[in-house]
Amino acid sequence: MPRILLVDDDPAWRNLYRMALESQFDLFEATDGYQALSVLGAVRPDVIILDIRMPRMDGMDFVRRLSRRSPRPKVIVCSGTFTETERPQIPGVYLAAKTPDLKELWAALRSAVPSAAEVAAPTKQAVAVEDGVWRD
Repeated sequence: MPRILLVDDDPAWRNLYRMALESQFDLFEATDGYQALSVLGAVRPDVIILDIRMPRMDGMDFVRRLSRRSPRPKVIVCSGTFTETERPQIPGVYLAAKTPDLKELWAALRSAVPSAAEVAAPTKQAVAVEDGVWRD
């Protein structure tokens, strides 16, 4: 199973990623760039999902430090700081907008991790269920 290192300081986003990805990937988490660099050798991820804005070491500094390592895992920058029309040019990095539907993230994962190509993004939508509690 492919290994992913999630690097995001927001626990809500890490939870969303975990719920969406844990059935198809081995997941590991870090809350900032420093923590991610410290576990990189032990985790040996196939791909890193990386936020840009984080305390201590942000995503761009992490990418610069990661570029000095070999072999370098694939990186998907998943951030709400850019839009469809305004995206930074980061060589060798996949970009995905940080949206709750995770559509761009799934597309980037299929490009970055060849074994994820057969893994389809969940298409099942949430369905409203009628409340089963008796009310007077």
